[in-house]
Amino acid sequence: MTLDIDNWKAQIKKGYLDLCILLLIQRKNRLYGFDILDLLTQLDLPVKEGTLYPLLNRMTNDGLLSSVWETDKSTHPRKFYSLTKSGKKALQDMQAEFGKLAEVYDKLKGLEEK
Repeated sequence: MTLDIDNWKAQIKKGYLDLCILLLIQRKNRLYGFDILDLLTQLDLPVKEGTLYPLLNRMTNDGLLSSVWETDKSTHPRKFYSLTKSGKKALQDMQAEFGKLAEVYDKLKGLEEK
């Protein structure tokens, strides 16, 4: 039996993507969908619209994000996302857990082979 690396990558990416999206929005204070897609692509984590928007909707419904439509005369209406208080707490929890996982991974990499 061989490992289906594409399936493994998809599974790893699911939770990681939530963390990255929340962190991006926190760092920029607020973002709209296209900017998130663009920034993730620049960071070598390309995401399709069909993946991003359902995640943003779920996170909004879960109370992690707030959204507001804004209209500018020179552009079409855009939906901007910001972290809620619950979103900030969730991000802290996710970062702590990811940090623990990264520590374990680093320790395993540092083990001597027997």
